[in-house]
Amino acid sequence: RKAGGTIDFSPADVSREEDVTALISGALEAHGRLGCAINNAGTEQLSEVAEGTESASDDLIATDLKGLFFCLKHEIRAMRASSGGAILNMSSVTSSITAAPANGLYAATKGGVNGLTKAAAIEVGKDNISVNALAFAAIDIPGSMIWRYLDEQKVPPEALTQAFPVGRMGRPEELVAAAMYLCSDEARFCTGTTLVLDGGFAAQ
Repeated sequence: RKAGGTIDFSPADVSREEDVTALISGALEAHGRLGCAINNAGTEQLSEVAEGTESASDDLIATDLKGLFFCLKHEIRAMRASSGGAILNMSSVTSSITAAPANGLYAATKGGVNGLTKAAAIEVGKDNISVNALAFAAIDIPGSMIWRYLDEQKVPPEALTQAFPVGRMGRPEELVAAAMYLCSDEARFCTGTTLVLDGGFAAQ
């Protein structure tokens, strides 16, 4: 974000390393350093394991896992060249924590996100760089993955909300608050962890 409230936007395909390199270089040119990065690019392919296709699996892995690897690689290099920073990888409760029908490959990639988060955190801890993941579930944002999943799987929204001990979906501001904390200086001693934001769902 620039002074005056304007926001820079640079389109990039994170599955292409040259796009990620250009994205990070552009951020450094515009702002001088990279103090914080949130890796949020993602997609999903809904199909049962026995019905999945090679092309769909390639697309999902390229974005959700290989794309994260490219982002981490170049974000870490940029932060090492300055005074450190914070990296947050958006994961999902549908990962190594739980799973859902027709979403197995997505769960596998998000489990990979958690693993990459831990490995990177260990590697860069002494560089004043924190690396964490945020595994969230069912944030009530129109048009988001959870609403597409409910529609395609013909799951009524009330059935979903009843599955959460808090009795509702998460609010966008709750997701933002968790992300802001993990990217703040106050959370720098918190690294290599996956914070679960799911209204108590996984605790069941």
